[in-house]
Amino acid sequence: FGGGGGGGASSSSSSSKLNIQKSNTLMDECEILEWGDHDHIDPRSNDDDTNQNEGGSDGKKKRGKKSSWEFVELASDNKTPKRIRDGKFVFIDEESCIGCAQCAQIAPGSFVMLDSGRARTYSQSNTPENNDAISACPVNCMHKVAFHELKEMESSRDHGDGRTDHRHMGLSKRHTPLNVAGIDSDANHKSSWYHYLKQKCYISSSCPQRGCYDCPMFSNPGDNPHYKKLHRAAEKIRAKDFIDSGDADIYRNTVDL
Repeated sequence: FGGGGGGGASSSSSSSKLNIQKSNTLMDECEILEWGDHDHIDPRSNDDDTNQNEGGSDGKKKRGKKSSWEFVELASDNKTPKRIRDGKFVFIDEESCIGCAQCAQIAPGSFVMLDSGRARTYSQSNTPENNDAISACPVNCMHKVAFHELKEMESSRDHGDGRTDHRHMGLSKRHTPLNVAGIDSDANHKSSWYHYLKQKCYISSSCPQRGCYDCPMFSNPGDNPHYKKLHRAAEKIRAKDFIDSGDADIYRNTVDL
């Protein structure tokens, strides 16, 4: 009986150690929801981030030919951005860009100057340099948007919206930034994809229910209650995804008990 008792004690001890080990990896969903804007960035090496900068300026321009939303990592629901919150995505109103290149110099990991002389976001990220680049823009043509807005705006910019009367926008090559053209042009005073789509949304029956981050019906970005509701739902999806995938474990400080 003594031997059996010893085996039971050993089994009990092993079970206790296993339970302690498991408890070290537990993470409360609320703990993740309290993370800051930059806490969702994966500190582990990311091959995609390395590859996107290979080839220098030419590599960035090549990547810039595709919509930046296509490279955004999504949660397991395949809809919610996993590491970037709505309102942190940057869309550049290229028709209003004057080609000063400030953004590409301040945050070269996110923005690039195209051959047209316009700036473009080729990689969405949470880096603090993005805010500095936005603040430095002399014509305020860099806009923070929600992910669904980014998809709509970049898709319209790259492929149009089915209409043929936007000759000064999108796929047209007529508009040239002033510093590139060296002359003034009436085309620079026309609308742009950003302002056109914002106005289209504003006068539609789906505003403000679409939950846009910078809704013109409210004084400040993020004040839209429908945006806040979508944001809260997205935070819970992200938190659950981080826990289930094990990505959250690397952010925890664990100790041996």
